[in-house]
Amino acid sequence: MDMMPGLLMAAALDEEEKEKGRKKMNEIYISPILKSLIGKECVVDSDELDNERCTVLDVDAVWIMLRIHGKKGDVTFVEKVDSINEIQVL
Repeated sequence: MDMMPGLLMAAALDEEEKEKGRKKMNEIYISPILKSLIGKECVVDSDELDNERCTVLDVDAVWIMLRIHGKKGDVTFVEKVDSINEIQVL
């Protein structure tokens, strides 16, 4: 009796369950490092922002809300946390 297909199927299901657990953890877990940046002025480099000077307004497990300080005034911007490449605290 060949048990290999059954083992492969079980491994695939186990990996799927692990991925669901990771996604759920990301939804619940808010990085204390990011949370500590609320109210601080920073420079953010991300997929959408190119070293923009801003203030962190709020953060959760998925999103970060920033007030970007532009030449024409301030703009509120919301971006996914996982698209941020670097944050420099000023």
